[in-house]
Amino acid sequence: MRAYFDSGFLFKLYWPEPNSPAAFALLQKYEPPALLSRLNEIEILHVARRKTWLRDASGQPLLALAQYQAGLALFEQHLHSSQLGFLEVDYDEVFDAVAELSRKHGLTQQVRTADLLHVAMMEFGFDHFVTADHQQHQFAPAAGYTSVFLPPSSEVR
Repeated sequence: MRAYFDSGFLFKLYWPEPNSPAAFALLQKYEPPALLSRLNEIEILHVARRKTWLRDASGQPLLALAQYQAGLALFEQHLHSSQLGFLEVDYDEVFDAVAELSRKHGLTQQVRTADLLHVAMMEFGFDHFVTADHQQHQFAPAAGYTSVFLPPSSEVR
């Protein structure tokens, strides 16, 4: 089976979060390589960069520079070794699918534009939409797709 993984899920594979072990376990259920869209790439790397300067309550960075660099190196290694690959799609077709999802669901479903973009990727041959975002998890089935949810660590058993 093939899955489209949202950015929040993929992020957990490269930078430690409480439910990263559960993300690794779930990833094993799908055939490699994990394919990502250009949106995934931009979101993952931008969030990692932001976390190097965002601070927690004690004033510490959410992601140490060394952690950022290690995750980036692993991400690049996975791209070069074909464990991770880019989804080859016509992005005009993606935006057409996004526009159609918006027409069908925009008046009745709470859905963000980036969520529409991620869910639209299901049009390109994926069996499951795998997400760590509860709102995306609720929207994907409404749009007609099978969604698999990676819960926060407090819900992981």
